[in-house]
Amino acid sequence: MLGCGVRRWETLLGAEAVGRFVSGIVGVVRALRAERADDGPFMPATCCRLTGHECALVGLIGRGRRRLWGEVERGAAAITGRPEAPRLVAALRAAVGPIDEAAGRLGASKRRPVGAALH
Repeated sequence: MLGCGVRRWETLLGAEAVGRFVSGIVGVVRALRAERADDGPFMPATCCRLTGHECALVGLIGRGRRRLWGEVERGAAAITGRPEAPRLVAALRAAVGPIDEAAGRLGASKRRPVGAALH
């Protein structure tokens, strides 16, 4: 998703903002891979469906965006299969600002209606 449309993302967000957004997401993914007890099933970037693990990660990012850090810590531990996941929590803390900035620029601050499809 991010790699094939970088120019479009830069047009929508601006080069600086898209750089912060991408580096934030990459940091989360790298932290998750470093702290996971196993590989976990993830779909290819070209797939429009999500695995349960990916849904859990999206939920975790959402709790981070709402600054529910206690829930983020517990969720990060659960998603990694470890007692705690400080690297993932730190990556999420670093990523929420750029994610919020991107959402604001894209007008995504409006909530998705309950039951609406994600794609």
